[in-house]
Amino acid sequence: MFKIERMEPRAVRHFLAAYDAGSFTAASARLNLSPQAISKSLLRLEADLGVRLFERDGRRIRPTAYAELFLPHARIIAAETDRFRTELGDMLGGHSGRLRIGVGPSAAADIVARAALLLAEERPGTALQIFAGLQETMAEDLTLGKLDAFVALRQTDRSNPLILEEELGLMRYSVVAGAGHPLARAARVSLDCLAGARWVLGANLGAVDESIHESFRAAGVSRLRPEMETTSVLFTLAVLDAGRHLSILPEMLVKRDLRAGRLVRLDIDTAPWIRPLIVATRVRSPRRPDVTTFIAGMQAAMDDQN
Repeated sequence: MFKIERMEPRAVRHFLAAYDAGSFTAASARLNLSPQAISKSLLRLEADLGVRLFERDGRRIRPTAYAELFLPHARIIAAETDRFRTELGDMLGGHSGRLRIGVGPSAAADIVARAALLLAEERPGTALQIFAGLQETMAEDLTLGKLDAFVALRQTDRSNPLILEEELGLMRYSVVAGAGHPLARAARVSLDCLAGARWVLGANLGAVDESIHESFRAAGVSRLRPEMETTSVLFTLAVLDAGRHLSILPEMLVKRDLRAGRLVRLDIDTAPWIRPLIVATRVRSPRRPDVTTFIAGMQAAMDDQN
């Protein structure tokens, strides 16, 4: 009979260190403990759970099926423990709390900004921290408790069992050019006219990248070969401003530049490319009031755009 109520948070951290490092020696170096201390801690954890987590072969260890089952729960336990310590420290320091939000490079800046302003009005004691990052990195930081949520365009249709995704709305991608580009005044542009253009495109676009290239393939046009790839929207805008390159960006991301005439959306003879804008939180994590307020602010801002 397992005794999960006796499970210690530090033993969970020792398990995660051993799992990630692949040996007790490497885990001990990460945690500044002896290999014997790690081994004894995990023996107690295995006794509490009533199952063997690692097969031991000299200095090497191999996770068992029970370890794979325990892994996502262990990461949640560690993340929530870190979150509690942060909130406790904020409370002892006289603060209402700290909210850490990750934002992907293609997420709508205006949506996040409006949510931040709403949070400042409704929960003035909350210290908001916004971090820019790639979705893969933000997903890892979320599961480790380094972020409370992240906002990004869904780049893959595969689900992460540790992450809960909520769809805020759909974002449309369009071909855009600087106002001085030769195609900026064209009434309508065919895909074959774009094949020889000079491109600056986003890196790691995932599913939308495949959708774009499928449109070109269906039209008998070669796959786009970007001259430049970047995760920086600011860099892309600077390149487009010179009037020699094209890019494919979410319309909502560049709506101010479109309105001001700095950018032009080309009318392309193909179906629109769309991806969901999502906000991600940890599964089974208590939904804090400041997170609820922030998500509600983004949803309201997204609804206003549509």
